[in-house]
Amino acid sequence: MRSFAPLLIVAMAAVAFAGCHRDDATPADTAPPASQQPSTDATGAGTTASDTHTSADRPPPAPAPPPSQGVSLALVAALDEHEIAAAEQARGKKLRAPVREYADLLHREHSENLAALRAIASGEPPIGMEITTEVHALVGRGKAELDALSEKSGAAYERAWLEAMVAGHVDALALLDARLIPAAQDESVRNFLNNTRDHMAMHLERGRALLEGKALR
Repeated sequence: MRSFAPLLIVAMAAVAFAGCHRDDATPADTAPPASQQPSTDATGAGTTASDTHTSADRPPPAPAPPPSQGVSLALVAALDEHEIAAAEQARGKKLRAPVREYADLLHREHSENLAALRAIASGEPPIGMEITTEVHALVGRGKAELDALSEKSGAAYERAWLEAMVAGHVDALALLDARLIPAAQDESVRNFLNNTRDHMAMHLERGRALLEGKALR
């Protein structure tokens, strides 16, 4: 009887060889899925512009338009009213004499400035004050500042209040110099704004001297 063992061994070897051959035939440079391929522009030249743009490439926002005279007066009125309210709050606290005198100065001169502003607004021709979102925002920031200050007392209040007065006058001068004075067309409004600036600058220097302790000695 003929043995089938040699034939069985040959058949198994053939199957194993065929399997190895199929594995080796897989191309080494199979293209990756489309999701892994780099995007190209319409010409196929490479990375698209959208892949390389950053926020730094975007144009800066357009500058705010110059305010009308009605807006300028409304902004200064909001500044004056805030300083008057801040002075009234300070006079209800226990302060050293020089700081109390400074609060009295702010109350008096901002009240006078507000009266002059209202006279210009009701003059001939009258200038109606325009209450814009910018004006509302300024009023809101002032109220929040006074609410925060009201929680303090003693030396902590005095220092925080002086810091707020200095910062507020710095911001007011920046607003006047950058936007309000350059936009003034009416001579009476321009003169009023320049006079307001002079007072703001004097108040700022006085507040800084108090904050640094120079005016308290």
